[in-house]
Amino acid sequence: MTLSINTIYHELEGLDKRSLDTFIENILSLRVRRELSDRQIQESQLLLKINKGLSLKESERYQFLNQKRFDETISKEEYFEIEKLVEKIEKLNVNRLKYLITLARIRKVSVRDLMVQLNLNNG
Repeated sequence: MTLSINTIYHELEGLDKRSLDTFIENILSLRVRRELSDRQIQESQLLLKINKGLSLKESERYQFLNQKRFDETISKEEYFEIEKLVEKIEKLNVNRLKYLITLARIRKVSVRDLMVQLNLNNG
């Protein structure tokens, strides 16, 4: 059953004050639920993006190469490989910051407060 806005409006004109107030409360509640749902979906998507990192394989390789670099046993090819992984990590971190800023705006908190909420440390 689809009603036009005009039909609904004319029906509402016949309601007493108490019924009209109840209707308005219900409409406002519906609007809040829809906005909250949309916000929750948006926040969930941002949290997934914030938590995105290297794959397990890439992370293990990075740790291995980084140890070789620290031990000064890294080859030239491995050095170029770790440089690419570092670039990828930096890009992920830049994107992570963008998503943190967006989520902080949605939650109306500072990025620092958001990081505390999410138990993220800067180190």
